Amino acid sequence: MYIFLLTLKTPSSVFSLAILLYSVVLAIICPRLKKGGKKLITVVLCLLPLIAALIHLAIYGLQAFWIFFYLYIEALIPLINLLPGRKKLPVAIKSVLSSILALVVCVLFLFDLLGSPIVHNYTRMSYTQSFKKMLATMEKEYCLSSWKKIDYDGLLKEYLPRVEEAEKNNDESAYAAVVTEVTYRFYDYHVYTALGYDIDEDVMNRLTGNDYGLSMIKLDDGTVIAIFVEDGNGMLYDEPHDITKLGIHNGTQIVAWDGKEINEAIDETECINSTIQFSVKSNEDFFRPAFLAGKGGETVDVTFIDDNGSEKHAQLNRIGDYSGRLSGVLIKFLHLHDYTPNFTTKMLDDKCGYLLVRSEYYSTFYDNLSVIRSGYYPELVEFYAGKIEELKAQGMEYLVIDIRNNGGGYDNVAGALASLFTDEKKYMCGFGYEDETGYHTTENNYIFPDGRYKDLPVVVLVNLTCGSAGDGMAKFLGDCDNVTLMGITASAGVNQNNGGVMYLTKNISVYYPIALTLSSENVPLIDTDQTREGRIPLEAKIPMTKEFVLKTCDWNSEEDPQLDYAADYLAKSRQH
Repeated sequence: MYIFLLTLKTPSSVFSLAILLYSVVLAIICPRLKKGGKKLITVVLCLLPLIAALIHLAIYGLQAFWIFFYLYIEALIPLINLLPGRKKLPVAIKSVLSSILALVVCVLFLFDLLGSPIVHNYTRMSYTQSFKKMLATMEKEYCLSSWKKIDYDGLLKEYLPRVEEAEKNNDESAYAAVVTEVTYRFYDYHVYTALGYDIDEDVMNRLTGNDYGLSMIKLDDGTVIAIFVEDGNGMLYDEPHDITKLGIHNGTQIVAWDGKEINEAIDETECINSTIQFSVKSNEDFFRPAFLAGKGGETVDVTFIDDNGSEKHAQLNRIGDYSGRLSGVLIKFLHLHDYTPNFTTKMLDDKCGYLLVRSEYYSTFYDNLSVIRSGYYPELVEFYAGKIEELKAQGMEYLVIDIRNNGGGYDNVAGALASLFTDEKKYMCGFGYEDETGYHTTENNYIFPDGRYKDLPVVVLVNLTCGSAGDGMAKFLGDCDNVTLMGITASAGVNQNNGGVMYLTKNISVYYPIALTLSSENVPLIDTDQTREGRIPLEAKIPMTKEFVLKTCDWNSEEDPQLDYAADYLAKSRQH
């Protein structure tokens, strides 16, 4: 309710409610005006909401059109009163119909606006003006500024010269690269730069660097190995570039990069890109070697251990942009190529069941009703239970719940699943605000116990692109005694909600959270502070062995090594 009330305070929400009231009034007076022969006045009155909507669109820009889509539809509804009709019954029907439509569309808009209630359009400003405005807006509205101890003055001082240079050269891609790096510095998966198609590829290439024919990953034993090595088949480029002739292939140990010991070079690497943000430091550490593989000039010196155990040196030439090969690493290790529908179930073998939860959306009506009921969600609990019973009927004895790449939604959708695995009422989350005296919770949500599967062995599979309410699901399930949280990385480490959006140019937008989700200790529920320490630790980390890594990197295989490990883990646990 607090979030909804926060949304109602925005200018666009007030505008929508005004149109609703205006539409009802018009529905009453238009028939009388028409009857009195005042057609021109009727036309003008019915056109006023549309004119106001066009002014609104001019203020916020075409970039925000889809955010305000229902608002603009609502502004068209009064035009129904201009449709021809002489009989009293059709006139009455039109009046009632326009009022009902205005109410329905207004409600749809208000619920749709919950995702991005605050919108700013700075596209008419210069790069330097919009950049300063961006930081000033974030300082005022970003809900975790004090929690993360964001130094806005320091960011302005550090990055303004580069923004001024981009403005001098009229280089939108350079400006976008700076903005992307600044949003990276917030170390918040919810704070990110969205780029238009015109510049996205160019910016990604600038940020990720040069391709030398390989990527890298670190094993649990500390060894850094080459992966996705160019094999001469032209998979990424029109012309083959076979570095295997130099003695480097998938699995080759790399010991130095561009004149620096490999771990020193890795530690200095930041994973700045336009695709994924890294809130938790250990999650970024996992991918630093992959990002390092794009750092260098036209050539890069590499030291590696050949198949005979001898240390060798090689100079690798730039063969293109690294973004394509890096995307391959992210796709395979984050399992981004799986588009299985939400709530899919299946049997992995004769004893292991599988449930995929890709997002925390079930039913718009019931999702919001559960918030009003403080987290009580019996409809969804029974839905989940039905899925589990179907698996048990097929012989399931243990279960893998896959929430990798879970994009979030409603925490209550996560809490409903967790309720099946606990017989204790638990605090789920609270919504509130921060002022000069600290954090304040205005409403609380709970996990209401069901407990019918509290003894069922469960593994919950996560990764760093499991965020927002997905992070909530990781926490709520992980707190259950029968659940083991597992992955190659922890989840994203974010749980705040309701974003603001700023349009800086036609192709550059910045998104950020504005409403707080709080814990029972009255601090941000899951989000990392300035230490970047994850607050939802893995109970079982999937081992990064050479065999596991090479199997993961196999483009010709449809296997899912992470899922296979989770199923084997459950089977072995049952044997013991």
